[in-house]
Amino acid sequence: MLSGAAVLVAVASLLPAVYLLLREGFSYRLLAEQLSAPSTLPLVWNTIQLLVLVGLSCVILGVGLAVVVTRTNVVFPTMWVVLFTLPLGVPAFVGSYTWVAASYRLMPTSTFIYGLRGAWIVLTLALFPYVFLPTVVALRGLDPAQEEVARSLGDSTLRAFMKVTLPQLRVAIAGGSLIISLHLLAEYGALQMLRFETLTTAVVARATVLGSPEAARALAVLLAVGAVGVVALDRLLRGPSSSAKVGASVSRVSMQWRLGAIRWLLLAVCIAVVVLSLGVPLYATLLGLWGYVGSGGATVDWSLLVHSVANTARYGLLAAVGATVVALPVSMISVRYPGPVATLSERATWVAHALPGVIVALSLVYVSVRWAYPLYQTSYLLVIAYVIMFLPLAIAAQQVGVAQASSSLEEISRSLGDGPWRTFRRVTLPLLLPAAATGAVFVALDVGKELTTTLLLRPTGQHTLATALWSTTEGEVLDFTAAAPYGVALIIIGAIPATVLARRTLRS
Repeated sequence: MLSGAAVLVAVASLLPAVYLLLREGFSYRLLAEQLSAPSTLPLVWNTIQLLVLVGLSCVILGVGLAVVVTRTNVVFPTMWVVLFTLPLGVPAFVGSYTWVAASYRLMPTSTFIYGLRGAWIVLTLALFPYVFLPTVVALRGLDPAQEEVARSLGDSTLRAFMKVTLPQLRVAIAGGSLIISLHLLAEYGALQMLRFETLTTAVVARATVLGSPEAARALAVLLAVGAVGVVALDRLLRGPSSSAKVGASVSRVSMQWRLGAIRWLLLAVCIAVVVLSLGVPLYATLLGLWGYVGSGGATVDWSLLVHSVANTARYGLLAAVGATVVALPVSMISVRYPGPVATLSERATWVAHALPGVIVALSLVYVSVRWAYPLYQTSYLLVIAYVIMFLPLAIAAQQVGVAQASSSLEEISRSLGDGPWRTFRRVTLPLLLPAAATGAVFVALDVGKELTTTLLLRPTGQHTLATALWSTTEGEVLDFTAAAPYGVALIIIGAIPATVLARRTLRS
């Protein structure tokens, strides 16, 4: 039964990819034409550059900061964990719009923030917490005995860390990097605002502005292939298993590195990261809000603002609950019963996560109009899209919980006469809940930041904070003042689940 449920989830997740290949108007001749078009190679190269630069930068920054707050005597480590998590609450397109606004105010004629350079900076600052958080959890859970043995054999502290500890962080780093890579493959709003064209921005442009959905689907096939390649590379980097000893049995705390005066340099680095990742968005957004108030902001459409906040919270909650429930069979089978079915089911969910929101939206519109018309133009269809897109985030979090829930406890429960369902409800589920809650928070965070899918699938007259903000910043002309109230609300709404994630990390 578990395998059947996992297969159903995988089939539903592959719906957008199937739509790409089977929709009328698509042909392999058209795909070949798009692949050989002169404009395609620069798009592919831009996408690869972005993946490599942002991915490596996030790994270096995320792992480095995790080591600083867990292994050194830098001041206020708990505070830094919270502050380094909060960028997750700032949508990438909000971060890009605030960086553009700040750049315009400081250097009105400068193009510094546009193009690859701007995308590299903004997206690194927005996404590094995806590596930072799991690395902090892994470092706090590792048994320090192995590192101590290496030092007793003559290795320096740094050499012991590089030889013994760093390899045990491979799974945490690879998992965070996978999420970042697939985020980058699907990112549209930030890149559009920063004027950097990738495969995703080209897909959205062809599907909407240029009126060429067939060409859009052909380019989206490249994205799907890229997603499969990224997932395969992730599995290769993870290796067959991890040698880390993690869990409740590890009670000793690793020795901190006493760094002396250099800790003040690390403190300066921490402050710089917070200023760039949080200070700039807050400064530009609050400055815009101040300008809004000063220019007659009393005319703000409060009903639209409240309506957008309520919808953002409602959709986030529904999608988080839905993704948590749907992810259970995949996370259970992938950890408890690994095999071809488990592997294919898990990887299928990642493909949809990497596709542009416009493709996911168009596939669901196509299906609903043909076979489920009552769902068309309803909130239910939008929530289904969110679940399909962000399901891997729930699965990845739940897999950690399932792995830490010892199967021997389930065997004892079964030996005492409990059936599978009763064992799951009484033994596995309580142990799984913390990890499942973390996954739900990740889903809710991403729902609040999702733009293109929401624009296409929202019921008529409905807004979220993301769409309300985007409606004031469309095209090449950005109305920073009008966008400010929605930007402030988005940051506040996003800060709540981000703070919850930080607190859960500190309790891990």
